Amino acid sequence: MQREIYEVTAKIVDANGNYSTMSGFPKAFDSKSYNNDVTTARNRAYAAFHTVLGTMYAVDSRQEQLAILYRISDGVSEAIERVGDLAPLPDPEPEPEPEPEGE
Repeated sequence: MQREIYEVTAKIVDANGNYSTMSGFPKAFDSKSYNNDVTTARNRAYAAFHTVLGTMYAVDSRQEQLAILYRISDGVSEAIERVGDLAPLPDPEPEPEPEPEGE
């Protein structure tokens, strides 16, 4: 039988700009743990994916949040959803023009 492993991960950039992985993630869902039922493993992974999205949408203080569901066997991202919008970095200050040298 085919074996499949799915992984759900959740990343955040908090109000202070700190990047981290949410507590409890990543979570793995192995069909081996579900009597070799790939569909059940995939369904459980999607349930975790949607649950973390619900948590993300309920928090307004974070700059950006990202939930990703991977299929491990081939590295395909089955689902990705971003909540929020990371503010772009400000443009760097232009370098001052050099003072002309006296003659």
